[in-house]
Amino acid sequence: MSIQAFTSDNKSSWKANLPVLWLGVFLCCASYTMCIPFLPVYLLRELHVAQPDVNFWAGITFAVTFMGSAVMAPYWGALADHVGQRKMAIRAGYGLALTYFLTGVCQDVYQLLLVRIVCGVVAGFVPACMSMASSSLPEERMGWGMGLMQTAVASGTIMGPLMGGYLSSWFGMRASFYVGSLALFIATSAVVFIVKDMSVLNKGAREASNLLADLKNALHNKGLLYIMAMFFVVQTCVMLIQPLITLYVGELMHDMGDSAIKMSGVIFSLSGITGILAAPFWGKRGQRFGYVRVFCIVTFIAGFINLFQVFINTVWQFAAIQFVYGLFLAGAVPNINANLTRVTAANMRGKAFGLVTSAQQFGGVVGPLVGGALGSFMSSRYVLVFAGCVLMSVAAYSYFTHVRGAEQEAAS
Repeated sequence: MSIQAFTSDNKSSWKANLPVLWLGVFLCCASYTMCIPFLPVYLLRELHVAQPDVNFWAGITFAVTFMGSAVMAPYWGALADHVGQRKMAIRAGYGLALTYFLTGVCQDVYQLLLVRIVCGVVAGFVPACMSMASSSLPEERMGWGMGLMQTAVASGTIMGPLMGGYLSSWFGMRASFYVGSLALFIATSAVVFIVKDMSVLNKGAREASNLLADLKNALHNKGLLYIMAMFFVVQTCVMLIQPLITLYVGELMHDMGDSAIKMSGVIFSLSGITGILAAPFWGKRGQRFGYVRVFCIVTFIAGFINLFQVFINTVWQFAAIQFVYGLFLAGAVPNINANLTRVTAANMRGKAFGLVTSAQQFGGVVGPLVGGALGSFMSSRYVLVFAGCVLMSVAAYSYFTHVRGAEQEAAS
């Protein structure tokens, strides 16, 4: 398939395929947030892990999935350049549906650990859908389109925790995993029967792909390397608190029962609401004023707002700060994703998304481990403050190296 044919086909197909990709990402994210944020309580209630060991096992079960995904993502991304993103989405979607079902039947923490490892190895549904969307969107709609795709993530993030909290309360926590498995099956089936592959396939010799080789090649693309670093840092900051948040809400409410689970679902959903409200707006601002410039603005303000966590005393104050924080952080990912299309060739987009996903997943490894370690000797509120300081530092670095630096080069 030539680049010319690919582009011509996209002009007539992106409007038809984008809604299906949006629905697939929505259902996948809803499945994730319906189940995974509540793993610490699942460990306590269903797998009977002792209270003093919950933070340790929660961090481990989060981290192993991200580790498996980080190692495999570059391989899946490179393979997608040869066989197409659609096949990668199908592989990942049905594989994830199976692992969610198996999570629901686990009887001890070691079975859960094994399933979570497999989950990380087969993951990649959302990146594949994002890559298909970015490859099909015309340049003049890129910022808007990637912002719209981010609202699918946000919408799933809203519905998932709410459904998970109430399903757990009404039918037990295992029901959430079964429903999540069904949603993933439906999302993948929609891709199978409706979506056409819009990836540029590399018809040349299939070179061996591995993490070290792809990272070595990435070193020659400073723009891609920067984007990988930003994904890593943002994901690390997001995941610092996620394994602790349900327990933290319980502490604020002085209750570890069903009410704490429901309230945790509401708070997890806030990030999805803010994503719907803010992601398209920040995507358009990035297209107008520059993706990196807007990324610097939103990450710095989000980090600054997180510093106010130190003053909270009630769960409602915590929820309010999370909401405002999310309004700005929602602009980070769509602007990084849109900028990725500027620094990579279309026929290498699968490998680029694989490397970026790998960097993001390594952030998912580091975040829970660091968060669990920090949470073992300090309050969760100070873990949030630490994450805010990191975001502010990253924003400052990005501004002075990639915004002001570029302006100075252009002036000279």
